[in-house]
Amino acid sequence: MPRMFLNGTAMAGGADHHLVGDAPLVAKTRTAPRYRFHAVADAYPALEYVGDGGARVVGEVYDMPYEQLREVLLPGEPDGLELGVIELEDGSGALAMVLRRVYRAAPTLTDISETGSWRDYKEGR
Repeated sequence: MPRMFLNGTAMAGGADHHLVGDAPLVAKTRTAPRYRFHAVADAYPALEYVGDGGARVVGEVYDMPYEQLREVLLPGEPDGLELGVIELEDGSGALAMVLRRVYRAAPTLTDISETGSWRDYKEGR
């Protein structure tokens, strides 16, 4: 099964966690420090690969069946995100929703990399 990294409302306890279904949690972890983390219109988070000088972002990795990804999780994702492959802090990879390139210059992006956590960002607002 593919490993899916979640960093927003689909994480355990989040409003969209039901989209995960019965997929088992593999790990609570962080990304490698290669990403900027954005709030998009203050509605959802987005990872952006930047290489050197990035931040670590908190998330959860699930073993998610392709059917769950295809039919439940992905159709519920916002237009500003696309499926990508990211690097985790242990050097392994996982699927994740990442910022679409065409959105990188959007005026609705707020860099929240310093928090490294969607929950912490939302609780601090």
